[in-house]
Amino acid sequence: MKKPFKILGVSGSLRKASVNTTFLRAMQCLCPEGYSLDIYPGLHEIPLFNPDVDETVAPSQSVLFWRTSLLRADMVLLASPEYAHGVTGVMKNALDWIVSSGELTDKPLAFPNLSVRTDLAWQQLAETLKVMGGQLIQECSPHASLSKPLVLPDISEQTLLENRAVAERLQQLWANIIAHLQATTVKP
Repeated sequence: MKKPFKILGVSGSLRKASVNTTFLRAMQCLCPEGYSLDIYPGLHEIPLFNPDVDETVAPSQSVLFWRTSLLRADMVLLASPEYAHGVTGVMKNALDWIVSSGELTDKPLAFPNLSVRTDLAWQQLAETLKVMGGQLIQECSPHASLSKPLVLPDISEQTLLENRAVAERLQQLWANIIAHLQATTVKP
């Protein structure tokens, strides 16, 4: 029996009502057979990055869990908002912990831009991910527009899935993820 493809969903927001987390939960609801989408639960537990700790002391359990989760994933589905025209602190901090350890090197990244109002943080984060060796898969990284939203504000993942136009775009994103993983990954 083939192992399922593992996708790690990462939300760059800690807000309980985050549209980024809602998007990931909606994608999780649509996850097809043969695939798993786990949403990373612990960005808030990762300590502030300190290179001295990373170089001379064993990293904390939360950092080790973050690194292991990334290593085990066949693809990372990253949804992160923009705060004050920049990358969220929690997202940047988590990425700082893996700059030298290399868990994103050659890792396929699906990185949709969920907001029609922001693009600065997306561009900054895309550049950071590229420098870290991540492979941004364009067909798995759609940009929302007013006519083609990927999320809707103040709704649950169930309501999002009940919106036919949005649900179709999310299903198309899954089709693109599947096509990429099947074309590029050999699973035992």
